[in-house]
Amino acid sequence: MKTTALTVALALIGLVGANSLATAQATYPEKSLQLIVPFPPGGASDIVARIIGGELETRLGKPVIIMNRPGGGTTIAAKEAARAAPDGYTLFFSSNSTFTLPAAVKESVPYDAAKDFEPIGRVGKTSFALVTYRDNPVTDVAALAAEAKANPDKLSLASYGAATFSHFAGELFKSNAGIKMVHLPYKGSAPAMNDLIGKHIQYHVDTVIAVKPQIEAGTVKALAVFSGKRTSFLPDVPTLAELGYPAIDFSSWGAVVAPKGLPPAVRDKLTATLEEIINSPSVIERFTKVGFEPGFVRFDDWAGAVTKETAEMKDIAQKAGVKEE
Repeated sequence: MKTTALTVALALIGLVGANSLATAQATYPEKSLQLIVPFPPGGASDIVARIIGGELETRLGKPVIIMNRPGGGTTIAAKEAARAAPDGYTLFFSSNSTFTLPAAVKESVPYDAAKDFEPIGRVGKTSFALVTYRDNPVTDVAALAAEAKANPDKLSLASYGAATFSHFAGELFKSNAGIKMVHLPYKGSAPAMNDLIGKHIQYHVDTVIAVKPQIEAGTVKALAVFSGKRTSFLPDVPTLAELGYPAIDFSSWGAVVAPKGLPPAVRDKLTATLEEIINSPSVIERFTKVGFEPGFVRFDDWAGAVTKETAEMKDIAQKAGVKEE
């Protein structure tokens, strides 16, 4: 008799739990959401976040407020997002420059990317390109590598900042090519590009978003892209893998996450909605226009993916001596 009563009680508890989850998913959201972005307004990441926020608002039926929180190399915003209530009303959009790079170069980070966030989904990526000024007699990667080997530490390779993805991409190329070039870190993409156009530097690594307008204007030329496959944004530019460096597949991916502990029903609703958004033709078109390659990916093992990539970043940093500024 007791066993029967216990069985019935457990069944009722399970039924109540299932109904609660279904209710949570059906009623969520009941108020406005905020999407925290660790970059200032106007940049490519902010544009992508605003596209996502607008689409979430349309599909969820509640306002989605974009909260720009720049500073601290994205760690200020990430810390705020990680400490928010895990109720589905605070979301965070950023790239692996937040989730895997800081722990590779900093002594301490005010959050644990692998443990403090609940993944909603990866939304796409941005590729990087190796560029030079337009009338440089060096016209391909093979010639660049040959010149660098013949003249170690004589050629310059700029980045848009020390310990940024631009810097890491350049170090990855030099390591795979077995060459030595002088790293010149700039405080942003624009000053580096201006000096490249003016021939004050010889080579530079930047996002395809930044280099495409200059390529179209005829002020710079691209030698290669770092992605494993050619990017639709610069379809005529070969990948470094094509040119003999198969180990190089390097890009900056963006993801929407929430604070750890999100109710499963809410997470599932957000993930399904985000997947629908990223796969919609209008969003694909808008992403592509700004150089962001759409592609939805569910993170079955967020912690494992973040830990693995962080270790890869640490390896690059240690070999190249990349340190926190």
